[in-house]
Amino acid sequence: MAVALGVFGLSAQAQDGASVTGGAAPLQAQPSPSASLAFPSVFGATSAVSAPNGTAFAALSYVTPRGGVKSSDDDGDLSLGYAFGNPVSGVSAQVAINVLGLDPFGDAGSVSLSLSRMLRAGGSSATFASVGAGNVLPWGVARRGDTTYVAAVSHIQAYQLANGVELPVQYTFGYGSASTLSDDGRGRAGPGAFFGVGMGLTQNLSGSISFTETQVNMGLSLSIPQLAGAGLSLGVYDVTDNTNRQQVALGLSLAF
Repeated sequence: MAVALGVFGLSAQAQDGASVTGGAAPLQAQPSPSASLAFPSVFGATSAVSAPNGTAFAALSYVTPRGGVKSSDDDGDLSLGYAFGNPVSGVSAQVAINVLGLDPFGDAGSVSLSLSRMLRAGGSSATFASVGAGNVLPWGVARRGDTTYVAAVSHIQAYQLANGVELPVQYTFGYGSASTLSDDGRGRAGPGAFFGVGMGLTQNLSGSISFTETQVNMGLSLSIPQLAGAGLSLGVYDVTDNTNRQQVALGLSLAF
């Protein structure tokens, strides 16, 4: 397969600081040496693509306004995790500790877990499936929420363009117990489906759009060639402000 799969990506934060789809952090890959465009991450939707065995990661996110409430201050979240197992011959597992809110730091958070398996691979495509759970072992105000669950399928396809360049595209769709924000402005998360598409734009930049039953999210992801495993993301949750909870999110990730 021409497009290199794996490595870490940034988690999609919901308006209350929890994962939009209730799963572990979506995954992103660094550009493949055999492809001239960046691996396509998907902002705002869970990806089933797994990280390589033994990958540790850290992700710091900044969101404004907090909770999508226009009168609120900005804030951030921190996620630390590890991936192990082989999704080709078996199952890849990922566990992450998520600290919700940086001020005060560490007063709330939870653990997220996910399992991923490659369903098929051939030519220039591969398909993954995953299941995940979020808000496991919560502490602080996170204890007010229930454990969330998500299932996703992601398909990676490299399209051969006329100029010889391979265009990598990721399609991801699934269903989560906390994937849909209410459109009454109250920010309540409920069950629903989601779908997203990401595309490599340049050697280090990818763009994406994702949909829940009430939101449209758009984002960009940039790998940093000078720092292996590092990436930046910038995105907007609920571009049309349909839920009255629009947020701008900036993220920094590091995989090692």
